[in-house]
Amino acid sequence: MAKIKELKEKISKITVGAFSSLTDLVLFFLVSGYESVVDPRFLRSLPYTLMKADKIREMIDVSKMKRALRHVKEKGWVDEELKISKSGEQRLKDIFPVFPVRSSWDEKWYLVNFDVPEKFTRKRNILREKLKRLGFARLQNSVWISPYDFLGNVEKIIKEYQLEPYVIFSISPKVGPLKSKELAERIWNLGKVQEEHKAFIKKYEASRQKFSPFEIVNDYRRICEQDPQLPKELLPDDWEAEKTFRIYASYLKFKPRSS
Repeated sequence: MAKIKELKEKISKITVGAFSSLTDLVLFFLVSGYESVVDPRFLRSLPYTLMKADKIREMIDVSKMKRALRHVKEKGWVDEELKISKSGEQRLKDIFPVFPVRSSWDEKWYLVNFDVPEKFTRKRNILREKLKRLGFARLQNSVWISPYDFLGNVEKIIKEYQLEPYVIFSISPKVGPLKSKELAERIWNLGKVQEEHKAFIKKYEASRQKFSPFEIVNDYRRICEQDPQLPKELLPDDWEAEKTFRIYASYLKFKPRSS
């Protein structure tokens, strides 16, 4: 029972974190190897296979899985033999995170400074969350910083939530006494992120086959959430993100898009 409970938690995390719908989850299973054991004549084959394979029978609603598989086929993401199509590959590329390779940095820091009144606490919290999603890090209490020019994105956010009077943008080639590389290390705690990359590589490089697709995707997404995806000029010389990505992409048999 303990193992089943642990597996439930893993399934829950990855379903919420990586897939916007059960349809996407089914598509992922098809491309990650489960198609080899699916009988295309019976829509119930996939749900039952998944339940047997991962021992999560009580977690899966068979009727929902059947509808999701129909939806995958209707979208044209797989053919009649449940082989993934070009549009299906593109859908997966849209789902999965990527570490973009930035060829160069413009050597500018982009800052967002806000002072939102307490009566707009909810809007302030939304702004913080959206800044995090854009890759900004908190430099000081209400000052957020990024090496990328996402100020246009932030401008749309503050207009949407009517926060224009409370937000100021600025651009600077230097912030404080630290060198840019040192500043990046301190703000984003790159040493800790590097350890996460190394742990992923150690775990999956030699023996990926014994791990479930849920596990490798969940671990990769966790790293993506921590990795700020900074320009190479701001990263340690031995940064392991590219190797992590190669292992992940080779396991999934496709290459998610780069930016």
